[in-house]
Amino acid sequence: MRFEDLNTQTLSRIGTPEATAQAQELVRGQQVRHGYRLPDRIRGVVANEPAFRVEVKIHNDQLSYVCSCPQEGEELCPHVLALLWAWVEAPGSFLSHEELKERLKKYSKKELLEIILDMAERVPEVRGILKEEEHGLEDILESIDRAVEEVSADTAALADAESKLRRAQLRADRLAQSGRLAEARSIYFYLLDNILSLEEKFQKEKLFPSDLKKELFEEYCQFIHEDRHLEKDLVQQEIEQLESRSPLFRGELDLSEVKRELSLPG
Repeated sequence: MRFEDLNTQTLSRIGTPEATAQAQELVRGQQVRHGYRLPDRIRGVVANEPAFRVEVKIHNDQLSYVCSCPQEGEELCPHVLALLWAWVEAPGSFLSHEELKERLKKYSKKELLEIILDMAERVPEVRGILKEEEHGLEDILESIDRAVEEVSADTAALADAESKLRRAQLRADRLAQSGRLAEARSIYFYLLDNILSLEEKFQKEKLFPSDLKKELFEEYCQFIHEDRHLEKDLVQQEIEQLESRSPLFRGELDLSEVKRELSLPG
């Protein structure tokens, strides 16, 4: 089953009548906002006094979900159902992660700057990010540790933790842009290794989206290529650590090219 295969009949079967009615009311009231589509999941915010963050994944024909609401039990909450109903009724309203990335690549730096400034005027969270002071390596690594600890204690914190890990990724990019490639590479390695570690711990091959792991790995390799003062011994230790992870969870991450470039054994 894919998200494209979902329809109203399927949704009517997976939720209780009460939750389904509440979900449909939320959709009619335009309470489902910020719909976002990634390769293996959809996300959104359901404004239901207060607003709840929702994420739904499909893996091996099974739905899994995370909602920040306090409902417990196995039944789908109205917020998860509302996100699914909003998707079925208007999938085109969900912003595609892949399409957005390709579109942004076509903008000039000046155009991107104008977009960011415009967003800062409209969205308080964007202003908060822009007001953040530059973080050093230790601060960023500590933020990753905290996010990993949250998931280790409770997988329900996964959606928030992933956002925090992506925030650490953005901070690493800022370091790279200022010429601190070694620190940026270290952060990318730390992110990737911790993600693989969590997937091993919970024995879930796609606990985190595959596009996130792929993106982290590609940038990690790019920093290795670009760093003229590369500490090969340190990178060798990082690669050995990544290789120690189970092949099942490493997936498509191929370290052979990097090892050849650095003339590493194996």
